Amino acid sequence: MEQTRMMGAKQRRTYATIMVMTLSSLIATSSAFVTPFAIRPMSGTRSSTISWGPRMHSATPAMCMPHTSNKVLGYSLYNEKEAKTDTENDCVWPRILVVSRRHLRKGKFVDFVGEYHIDLLQEFGAAPILLPRTMKTLDQLDAFTLGGIDGVLLMEGSDIGEQYQPFGEEGPDLESEVLAEIASKYASDCEIDDAKDALEMRLIKEKVLSDGVPYLGLCRGSQLLNVAMGGSLYCDVTAEVGGHVQHMDYDNYDGHRHPISVLPDTPLAHWFPEAFEGSQGGAQVGYLSVNSYHHQGVKRLARGLEPLCYSPDGLIEGFYDPSFTDPARGKFRVGLQWHPERMLGDYPGCRKVYGAFVRAAEAHRRITLKAQAKGRELRVREERTRGVVVKKRGRREEEHGERERELVRA
Repeated sequence: MEQTRMMGAKQRRTYATIMVMTLSSLIATSSAFVTPFAIRPMSGTRSSTISWGPRMHSATPAMCMPHTSNKVLGYSLYNEKEAKTDTENDCVWPRILVVSRRHLRKGKFVDFVGEYHIDLLQEFGAAPILLPRTMKTLDQLDAFTLGGIDGVLLMEGSDIGEQYQPFGEEGPDLESEVLAEIASKYASDCEIDDAKDALEMRLIKEKVLSDGVPYLGLCRGSQLLNVAMGGSLYCDVTAEVGGHVQHMDYDNYDGHRHPISVLPDTPLAHWFPEAFEGSQGGAQVGYLSVNSYHHQGVKRLARGLEPLCYSPDGLIEGFYDPSFTDPARGKFRVGLQWHPERMLGDYPGCRKVYGAFVRAAEAHRRITLKAQAKGRELRVREERTRGVVVKKRGRREEEHGERERELVRA
């Protein structure tokens, strides 16, 4: 009897051991396939003062650490509540819209975006969303922005159509012969792209100015922002300002440079400290040599915008909105007439422009996710409160009915 009982206990222990080993094996095996990862950005301190600098990100496997949920973009595969309320320490991939431009290749139009822009956005941890510059995109815009966007990057392209009054209500102050000469000299730039104009103006007005989405405008993109905010342009810088600064050189397209003066205490001065190297103490401006691919430029800067830099002929070559440029708080609104992405070997600051922009987009996404989580919490509380009220009302009605039944029985 005792021997049988001992054998039964031994068998139970053996069975329990097998079960534990089996469960452990299953957990280890399943973890190898389905354990989600949270991609952690490199930690960095944040100052309470405005910081113009970028925060570098790395998505290398070494930084992908096992975690209880996959919180990329703040959404969890397994724990929705956790994803909605805790996004501060997880990597956020901001979504940045980039509109394509049109190019005639082999007799057909091709839409494209320069890889310089894409590479820089991805280098700093953003997810570029390429937007086709077609009229159909205007109808489908909600599909591209589903899930929210955190930045808009607009850059090179043809001149802005006159229906947007880029030269002011009076139009260009030039003779018809001069206008015809300009159209001949800059034929490719003067080919108006109505679809691109309509799409980009809508993005600026609805997403940037109304919703506060971070914005970086380069070349044409800077001109668009100024016009959308009520500023105006020169129809042709050479004809209206003078030709002692060459702003377009077709014979030396990428190699051409001209100087600009950088104003101190601005984001540009922070991104390009090298502009002030070698200056005497107390220098009021710094100097850079930048590329130039434009024949139009800012004539009257829109209200709320401030200059960042000037060319020697007095043309504004960059500007920003000081009330809406604070990357750590998700704010960025900058326009540059030149192309930092095509000058990466000239100055380290060229990368910093994109880094600061992406940092603002990342902060914008975090703020948006937190606001959405707070809104959901408020709705849950309201529903719970409403449920309690309904339950109390039902209880009172039930008690009242019981009293009436008792009265009837009496």
